[in-house]
Amino acid sequence: MVHKENEFETALSGKKVPVLTLDNKWHKLFTQTDPTPEITVLEEKVNELLRRQGKLNTESKDIRLLKKKLMNDIVSLRDVAEQTGNSLLEKKLNDDSRLVNECTEKFEAYKEELLDIPTQIDKANHELMLRTMAICYEKISSNSQEIEEITKWITEVRIELKKKIVRKQEKEKNNHDLYAYMHDIFGTDVIEIFDMKYNPEEQRPKQVNKKEKD
Repeated sequence: MVHKENEFETALSGKKVPVLTLDNKWHKLFTQTDPTPEITVLEEKVNELLRRQGKLNTESKDIRLLKKKLMNDIVSLRDVAEQTGNSLLEKKLNDDSRLVNECTEKFEAYKEELLDIPTQIDKANHELMLRTMAICYEKISSNSQEIEEITKWITEVRIELKKKIVRKQEKEKNNHDLYAYMHDIFGTDVIEIFDMKYNPEEQRPKQVNKKEKD
């Protein structure tokens, strides 16, 4: 299988593989065969990275909106605080400034993680594709072997069936010849004498009398 995995790796080289866990056709593969524990682990890893990516994008958007609101508040309150010397406004400005800095730090951290996540997703998805190809190869190989065995069996049965048909026809002809011979000797009572279940003569097409035809 190591040799095949190298072939799979070569086949995937340079190709953009879609995210498998988002592909309905990939999920349908496992209606025909059960996923291995390794497949399940890799599937969850890809899904976890996708969830993390979605969460980071959502939270980054929320942080941008919050930071924008805080900046607007700071701008509108700064002049008032300086003119009035209101300590509560000063505290509010300090708190808002601190929150702006926290938003900036968190946004930069999320931004850095978001840059790295696609690489992690590609890597996990690539490994999932390799494992999927291995499972499909094993299943196809197993199916092919069974198909070959069934085909061989069908061929043998067909040959045997033809032999049986020929044998049946030979026995029917032999019965007819024997019946005809005994019929000439014993007449119509031959059926009762031999306890025959059918009259071979009735199995043969009736000959049309030439005179009756005319």
